[in-house]
Amino acid sequence: MAKKPESAAEHMIRFLALGVPTVSRIMAVALVVAAIGIAFFGVGNYPSDDDRAIVALMLAVFALVALGIGFATPAIIRRLLP
Repeated sequence: MAKKPESAAEHMIRFLALGVPTVSRIMAVALVVAAIGIAFFGVGNYPSDDDRAIVALMLAVFALVALGIGFATPAIIRRLLP
């Protein structure tokens, strides 16, 4: 029995799902580099060290969220599409 051809929407969703992990890793690296620059090298104009630490921590958390999204997206797409 012949396989039913993939629709254009399914093809586009699969293509985008393949790009999400790559983009999320690039974003995570950029966020970590920014957090290190802010925390250790004094990049930016922050009124106190506490504010600098909070911003660096938030950037690190956003990097973890980006990695989580990049890890979960292909698994979710595999589960939703036939």
